[in-house]
Amino acid sequence: METMHYSEKKKSSKGVVIGLILFILIGCGIIVFALNYEEKPQLIGSKESDIQRLVDLEKEDEENTKNEHSTINYEVKELKHSDKSVSKIKSDIKVPQIYIEGEELTELNKEIDTKYQELFVKLQSEMKNVESNYTYLVSYETFENMVGTEKIISVVITQKVRDDNAKKNTSESIAVYNIDLSTKEEVELASVASQLLGKDYKTIIRSAAVNYVVGKGMMKESEFTYAITGLEEYYVKDGVFHIIFNEGKLVNEKYGVLDIEVKEK
Repeated sequence: METMHYSEKKKSSKGVVIGLILFILIGCGIIVFALNYEEKPQLIGSKESDIQRLVDLEKEDEENTKNEHSTINYEVKELKHSDKSVSKIKSDIKVPQIYIEGEELTELNKEIDTKYQELFVKLQSEMKNVESNYTYLVSYETFENMVGTEKIISVVITQKVRDDNAKKNTSESIAVYNIDLSTKEEVELASVASQLLGKDYKTIIRSAAVNYVVGKGMMKESEFTYAITGLEEYYVKDGVFHIIFNEGKLVNEKYGVLDIEVKEK
């Protein structure tokens, strides 16, 4: 019997491999294309233009607030008292009465007026038998300033006891009322000093005080131990911060009241 031989023709696998490779390449191409052209999420303020826009808006708000507060009207009226009922001491009292936008600061005005009248009554009792003749003097000055966005008035009240025979003052002291016109409230030293002098205002004020008393020979630098408490009398004039030390508060009382200008370094 004749043996028959045949060979089965197998299907080629090359086509499958090529198709798979093309599928992978096309798929990767689509993914890469999509990633390259996908709009990336933006964070607010991530671009320099966004940050600058926010800064500009903040500056605009501050400027608007400053302009609004700068137009606040106020008036300081003078209230006078004169008393000669005790021959050895008479009074010449002129105290401020403050009004903001036509509204009287009733409590503060009463506080100021009562304070100096009561001090004079006390002096009358203490000095009715003295040898010389005296006058109790009270006067005031008002300074207006813009501190940051706030309009602030500093009402500086000076009281003196004058020996009329010797024609010299025997005592003097200063009290200051610093008022924010927008809130109609007194402003603490820390708030104003930090605006004008920066966060290191305590160090700056202390340095100014040291230089003042040492420079004028009132005290040696090694003797200076005073630390700013924030309760000191202060005022602002022409944008310059002033700190007040009444008699005996910082140096010997013979040097009288110290009025020290403090400027940012």
